Amino acid sequence: MSEKTTNVYSKIQAVKSELLAMNLKKSGENKYAWFKYYELADILPAIIDLCTKYGLFTRISFDNEHATLEISNVENSEESVFYTSPMRELELKGCNQIQALGGVETYQRRYLYLNAFDLVENDTFDAVSWDETKAEKKPATATASMQPTARFNDKELEQLKANVEWLQSFKTSDELIKSISTKYKISKDMKIKIAEVRANV
Repeated sequence: MSEKTTNVYSKIQAVKSELLAMNLKKSGENKYAWFKYYELADILPAIIDLCTKYGLFTRISFDNEHATLEISNVENSEESVFYTSPMRELELKGCNQIQALGGVETYQRRYLYLNAFDLVENDTFDAVSWDETKAEKKPATATASMQPTARFNDKELEQLKANVEWLQSFKTSDELIKSISTKYKISKDMKIKIAEVRANV
């Protein structure tokens, strides 16, 4: 390790550079907004290896208000950098409070590491906005063959529940249903279920 990478800031920057050169693959996929994202398993092995290489220690903690990632210089314990993210509650049908908390903490860990090491993802808001813009530009005289043929069923509903980040990008259930309806036919009963899912996010 050179003298240029002895303080915590230069070490973090060195990790960022090597992560960028690795071109890590994204295994997470949002089938509704058509974008891929990093899962923890995609980034943590590389981050752990590089932090070991450059003498960095990471620790994540949670309280009622914030999730915090601390990155410390192993060679100088007084050097630490902190990244924080506000905590948010998550309640989904079929999950108890502990499971919901685990889901929140998993999301927070991912976001904190992405932020700390500048790992770039697709912007969820832009992805959804672009998707809705495409739908709005469809000709008013669209033929039946251009309309969705697949029905939105219980399997898609369960997958929708897991896409918390995407769900939260919609201000109302009507906006969510409108986006889904560009790809699926949705029954009245299913629209009620989708609205309930959005209301519980």
